[in-house]
Amino acid sequence: MFGRGKKDQKALASVLDLLEQRALFADKVDWSTVRPEIAAAADDPEQLELKLFHLVREVGGPHGGVRRPRRPPVEPELPTVEMQGEAAVVALPACAEQDARAYAEAGRSALEGVEPERWIVDLRGNGGGAMWPMLAAVAPLLRGDGEIGAFVDRDGGRIPWTLRDGAVGMGGIAQALGLKGRREGAVSVLTDGYTAGSGEAVAVAFRGLPDVRSYGAPTLGLSTGIESAALPDGLVVSVATSRFADRAGTVYGSRIAPDVPSEDPLSMALWDL
Repeated sequence: MFGRGKKDQKALASVLDLLEQRALFADKVDWSTVRPEIAAAADDPEQLELKLFHLVREVGGPHGGVRRPRRPPVEPELPTVEMQGEAAVVALPACAEQDARAYAEAGRSALEGVEPERWIVDLRGNGGGAMWPMLAAVAPLLRGDGEIGAFVDRDGGRIPWTLRDGAVGMGGIAQALGLKGRREGAVSVLTDGYTAGSGEAVAVAFRGLPDVRSYGAPTLGLSTGIESAALPDGLVVSVATSRFADRAGTVYGSRIAPDVPSEDPLSMALWDL
């Protein structure tokens, strides 16, 4: 039960500090008024959760919210590769945080020994989750070591996404391991209106590369990085604190349009091979 104890109030203050200091649109609110209003709701967990939800959406946009601990885990969806003619179709589903290790391992196994003429990276329906295992799964297709994207905060500060010897991470700190080396061949990236969050990050990582085209429909528009903080009763507050940027420096933050609009992007990509 959350309340007005010192531990609870300290945790709530830390959550509000994150929102005020890091959220993309924190200047939309008067914090001298908002902070006392939130603190006054501390004795009513439902009211506190509701107020925090609305505050998060106001200062961070739609890619954020509040949540309770998840239900027991279900069987994870993992990356797969299927040959269609001369093309290898790499299907990347969403990745829950608890499945990060298994996801990265499956990505390495799926690409091992596959040497097609062309690649198709299918991000349709990928609603996000853990970003680094997704990038690790396609690391050999990202064309060698270096910067593959970045988080850009509200003040223009950048934290690069990096690839080195198959390991992807931020600011040079590895977060997940994919296959080493690089695979040649043109890449088609498929997106739809359900491609969101970390799914959009993978799409961004391919932007600016030669021999890469995207097909399908614009993404959902959650191309932002989030940060989270928890309260003692288990409530987790997440808020957008950065926008995605590609290796060419283009900053996103909303929907990402494909190069080739299509209602049947897989067929279109195969036809274009």
